Amino acid sequence: MALLNKIGHVLTADLTKDFKFKKKQADAPFEITFVDQLKKRRSIYELGKKVHYSQAYIAELIQESVRSCPSAYNSQSTRIVVLFGESHQHFWDIVKDIQKRNVPIAVFEGVEMKIDQCAHAFGTVLFYEDQDVIHKLQKQVPFSAADFPVWSEQTSGMAQFAAWTSLADSGLGASLQHYNPAVDTAVADYFGIEKSWLMRAQLVFGSIEGPVQEKEEPEDQDRFRIYA
Repeated sequence: MALLNKIGHVLTADLTKDFKFKKKQADAPFEITFVDQLKKRRSIYELGKKVHYSQAYIAELIQESVRSCPSAYNSQSTRIVVLFGESHQHFWDIVKDIQKRNVPIAVFEGVEMKIDQCAHAFGTVLFYEDQDVIHKLQKQVPFSAADFPVWSEQTSGMAQFAAWTSLADSGLGASLQHYNPAVDTAVADYFGIEKSWLMRAQLVFGSIEGPVQEKEEPEDQDRFRIYA
């Protein structure tokens, strides 16, 4: 396929039909690409505790993943809390208790099932953004003060994606949850979280205990535009 016939032409064809990531020859060992690793990351909800890695290994894997992420002005504002065992269970007990008080009785049964599903997993990663770091940068670079909260969200998103992908590449399933801000105060009180840390998401992970549903993808022409 000719790449593009003229400048300004929008490429809407399916590139996968004509373009392949370079791999070794057929007689050479199969080479896993970075994109292959990215494709392993999926939302998986049927999770269990049949994990053969040590807690120390998983904690270090998550830490290294977050350390490797970029951040605006090298702010490194992301903060991580990794929960295993009783701490993981207690976190989801807190979530259930708060949801029971805040959610209508008519829908709580469904909410409880989802929370129990999370509790059955092996562990949870809590993602925070340190607001003290953001406020300090706003004072140092006042002309970008309004942008730092946005950049902080982007930093957190990259950290979540990196940790999630690393877990997936290790054969573990995970799903991203957002029970904040309702649980923030109770969780901070129980685990002694700094007041400046703002919770952004919870990544629950564990062994994959059920089939992974096919992911529906929108048409490429509705998502991508490529110009030359």
